[in-house]
Amino acid sequence: MLIIGKSNKEKFMRIVNFILLLGLFISCQSPKDKAREEEKFRWNAGISAPKFYPSAPFVEFLYQGKSVAGASTGAGNGWGITSGGFTGGDVFKPVPDSVFVRWKCGVDHLLYKGGFRLPRKKMLLLFNKGTKDPYTGQNEEYSTLVAGTAPGGNVTIWMKSGSIITEIIRFKAKNKGVYNEGSKEQQKIMDELYKSKEFINSETNVYQYFHGIPYKIWETGEKEYNYDIGFSTEEIDKQNIGMAITGYTKEGSLVYSTGDLQYIPWYGDYKFQDINLNKKLPVELFLQWISHDQQDWYQAKIVLPNNLDKKLLAFQKQYGNQTLLVVGMDKVKSDNVNSSFGRVWFQSPKNKTEIMRFRAAKLNTKTREFLVSQYSIPKDFIFPKWEKGKEPLNTPDVDYWQEQ
Repeated sequence: MLIIGKSNKEKFMRIVNFILLLGLFISCQSPKDKAREEEKFRWNAGISAPKFYPSAPFVEFLYQGKSVAGASTGAGNGWGITSGGFTGGDVFKPVPDSVFVRWKCGVDHLLYKGGFRLPRKKMLLLFNKGTKDPYTGQNEEYSTLVAGTAPGGNVTIWMKSGSIITEIIRFKAKNKGVYNEGSKEQQKIMDELYKSKEFINSETNVYQYFHGIPYKIWETGEKEYNYDIGFSTEEIDKQNIGMAITGYTKEGSLVYSTGDLQYIPWYGDYKFQDINLNKKLPVELFLQWISHDQQDWYQAKIVLPNNLDKKLLAFQKQYGNQTLLVVGMDKVKSDNVNSSFGRVWFQSPKNKTEIMRFRAAKLNTKTREFLVSQYSIPKDFIFPKWEKGKEPLNTPDVDYWQEQ
């Protein structure tokens, strides 16, 4: 028979109570808290490709040699923008230590693939820290690991939390040569497709005709600048007409106005909101201007000057960093039945400097067609040169308006 003294009995009961409390605490832990202790988090895999530079990638994230998540689908919505095609695994997954990618590039028709180590400690820190939503101020968690695949075998891995995307690492996959999967008959069909007028004159091919294939930008990354995007119109009564402006950057990402698109008065002063932003500069703007009854519908694809970055830096050096890139529509003239004109300028609290003029095509509401080209290019625009050894571009049959 075991006899326990009073002092020993008290110690024994304290140990028993501690074990009971510990068990109760563990049983009350949420699956999320338990997973976090095991360095597991709720996340999925995503894929991305630059706008107008599409690919069909497969990505697989691994931990200690075992697959934890993957994705596979066509991509090309924009650099850093996630396409669908997530594939499963557990709800709470370990942070991967490596990734495998394979894709056929839709630009140079080459196959790229390779496996790479990931900076797991850096990713663990970000998963634990999370982010703060820039609009609501609420704490958010990283929920997607995105693999971006670009021409030249360039790969970027991001972590995504709501609207926030954080670059983790970039590397190059190996070139495995021309992609020839499928029968000879299938290859013949694809060759005919690439030579067809529909493909040569496609929006993607036209974009590459104006902007080339900037292989280097996906290796080094693209610089960011302090500016925002605004809209103006010479006709004050049309300032509330539906307006959308999207910018396409050199790397194939998309840029917009931060928050609601700012309306900038055509004449007089404008009370500047504080601009403290980091945005990549667009190389092309897409403008859509639609009246509430949809009887006035204008669209423009504005190819911007090759040296827009130098123009912006020179403007900011003279007038300060508070800068808007403004797209303005001139007063619509009654004799312009198929189009109207506008201009693009930089604006600061002290000055505005015009960059270029453009033509906006008007939609024929009966035929639902644009009777003139939507494309405008600046005077002295330099078309890109093609790198030796890269896929040559078939010149599209594209019309455009150019400022003289």
